[in-house]
Amino acid sequence: MQDPWDDWIPGVLNREQMKELCDRELFSLGVPFNQNLLDESSVDLYLTNKAYQMLRGSVKPSGTAPYSYFLKQPHLAADFEPDENGVFHLEAKHTYVFKLRERLGKQLAGLGFHGQATAKSSVGRVDVLARLIVDGMDTYESFAPKCFECGCGDMYLEITPITFNVLVKPNTSLSQLRLFYGDPKNVEVEGKELFRAVYSGIEKSDGSLTVDISNTKIGGLEAAAFYSQVNPDPKKDLRPPIALWTENGEKRGTAPPATYWKLRPADEKSRLVISSEEFYILRSKERISVPPGIAVYCRASDETIGEMRIHYAGFVHPWFGRRRKEGKGTPLIFEVRGHQVNVSLADGERMANLTFYRMSQDAPEPTPSPYENQNLELSKFFQPWPERLKLQEGVQDGTVEADENRSGRSSVS
Repeated sequence: MQDPWDDWIPGVLNREQMKELCDRELFSLGVPFNQNLLDESSVDLYLTNKAYQMLRGSVKPSGTAPYSYFLKQPHLAADFEPDENGVFHLEAKHTYVFKLRERLGKQLAGLGFHGQATAKSSVGRVDVLARLIVDGMDTYESFAPKCFECGCGDMYLEITPITFNVLVKPNTSLSQLRLFYGDPKNVEVEGKELFRAVYSGIEKSDGSLTVDISNTKIGGLEAAAFYSQVNPDPKKDLRPPIALWTENGEKRGTAPPATYWKLRPADEKSRLVISSEEFYILRSKERISVPPGIAVYCRASDETIGEMRIHYAGFVHPWFGRRRKEGKGTPLIFEVRGHQVNVSLADGERMANLTFYRMSQDAPEPTPSPYENQNLELSKFFQPWPERLKLQEGVQDGTVEADENRSGRSSVS
């Protein structure tokens, strides 16, 4: 009997193809199949209640021993328990590892399947590093058939909050995995015709993205970026920890943005100061409109540029930006951290590169993404900004105070 993948061409799997793997137990979801677990070009990965605190920081996967070996070493890891409500409290600047409920079937090894992972956009925007560990691999965020030489198909997620203390709980998803039929390197595509289709209204000769240092209106005030300061002592951070989930199908979380973020406008020369040890949310000048036969991976053009560190790396799914209300595509969001010294960032500086992959089969039109109409946008774990903001008296750096609206009166200090 012929297997369905015998007719597939190499490329990124769409939702129906991933379902075929699940139906044949080549990829285990750990729960009864639900179509909502699969995206247009990736599968969400969910936390279990098995968690560890890494006592000496992150432990890189080695590929020479199952990762569970390191988690059993008492000098490296300790069991980490939730509170009485089943919620895990993760402290900024500490590293934790959670076992995931999904598993890879060993039969994948002989069929040529590969995987590539990234934290979900909503997670990166709260400055949380979430990296996939596949048992048997010697790198983060991927798997290849060789992982079964000393691994068993188990997967883990390493989580390190940087700026904020956060809350997580079992059966929430912080990461996503893209499955490839064949080696990802063999299904990359490029060319001026593709760039014309993807970049809305801009002539591009490559897959680069540049930063938009122009002001937009947030609550009636000018802003080119959101930024937040790291508390040097997470135990003394008076800001409530941010829950990395939304409740009861709601599209937005409950965290008030003004408690955690400030606004920073561009200066008269269209420049923005990236201050050391602060975390910034910015947007791209380019607007992206992805065809149904293409999947995109965005990564920093150089992880460090001078004294500035770019954290963004993420998936852009087929159809993203194609159904934006004004029909001009959607900008992508950058997550940037100052490092050691201040940096003056200019409008139009290159920040990231897009890698384009062929889909093995076109992705059917999905439900629009909650970020489809984003401009300069916080994570979905925050409430929308109040409709009216005002500058605090005597402040020149973009600090704002929120007028009474929606969730009451809040301030950014």
